[in-house]
Amino acid sequence: MRKYILWRTAFRSIFKNKRRSLLTMFGIIIGIAAVITIVALGNGFKRNILSTTAGVDESGQTQYINIKYNDFENLVNNDTGISQTDKSMVENLPEVKEVVYYKAMKTESNPSVDFYDKNTKFNMTVKATKQTDLPLLAGRQLNLADNDGLNKVVVLDEVVAKQVYGSVENALQKGFELKGQVFTVVGVSANTSGEIGPQNYEPLAFFPKKTYTHYLGKEEDHSTLAIKFTPKTDQTTAMSKILKQLNVNGESRQLGEYQSYDPASEIKQLGSMLDQMTMFISAVAAISLFIAGVGVMNMMYISVSERTKEIGIRRALGANAKSIKQQFLFEGIVLTLTGGVIGYVVGILIAYGASFALPFSVRPDLTTVLISVGTSVLIGVCFSYLPASAAAKKELIDILK
Repeated sequence: MRKYILWRTAFRSIFKNKRRSLLTMFGIIIGIAAVITIVALGNGFKRNILSTTAGVDESGQTQYINIKYNDFENLVNNDTGISQTDKSMVENLPEVKEVVYYKAMKTESNPSVDFYDKNTKFNMTVKATKQTDLPLLAGRQLNLADNDGLNKVVVLDEVVAKQVYGSVENALQKGFELKGQVFTVVGVSANTSGEIGPQNYEPLAFFPKKTYTHYLGKEEDHSTLAIKFTPKTDQTTAMSKILKQLNVNGESRQLGEYQSYDPASEIKQLGSMLDQMTMFISAVAAISLFIAGVGVMNMMYISVSERTKEIGIRRALGANAKSIKQQFLFEGIVLTLTGGVIGYVVGILIAYGASFALPFSVRPDLTTVLISVGTSVLIGVCFSYLPASAAAKKELIDILK
């Protein structure tokens, strides 16, 4: 029997029992939708994480150096890192063509800064913005004129105002010192994010964007050096020489050990971990597909039982066991494939809707399409094979009895 006739017959049989077919497909739809939602969100999260990673030279022309610190405190300390003196030491070597600080993450998150009050050190998050629209308790908002004019003004959260000046009213028009620069407090906003502390990542002070960049600048990450060598340089020998010199004369040699660093392998490892986590969660969600497959098998057995007369007529007209088997196998595949396509659409829509509340986007990709189609066909084949074989084994003489 020609394949297009098998497909047409399969669709006709399924649509003949719409309600039963829909109920059977329902489990497939739920299972596929759950898996596709998880995979789509996982891929979106992975793309978001990896997109924040700066480009790494994978050609082998650039080598990287960082410091393996002796204790955790130095690792998280903003004041540690490879100093300008160490950088200059490497630059002056004849084998070195260029040395820059490698920025590991391309992040636009709000910076965390330290400020001092009565000789006590506090840490808080600040935000640089063109203008503000905050619930004010006193004073005014930051406006575009402040930003364009590089005005040294700031709007403080009420917890900072009370901590530094004692009250909201006392804070207005007072000077707020940060990193040696003094800003005038022009407004105090109502607190909505909690107290001052390292666990609070919401901004508690707001500066005009251009003002903040001009006077405070963007903190440069000094944790890693990216080194390009001159042509025909033996990079292995040159790296050994640089590391030896830094570990003997480097300013941070007492804090830890200078070492070779490969950010590309770290990025690949992160991507692999995210993939494994997504696949594990997807495997848990896919348990429902096994249950749905049992439902497909049950429906196919019922279909074979109900169509015994049809099978007998086809055998009488010359159909062989293979064509009978193919017919019921194709019906199972069409049933699960239809459910898989519907489940794919539902899963992508759910993932797309969830992405509005998440900091990353979701989009259809080849992986999710292959998972949906491949899983659906596999379930159709696996769980329709036995019913199809049972139909093929029916003999004409037994049917006539």
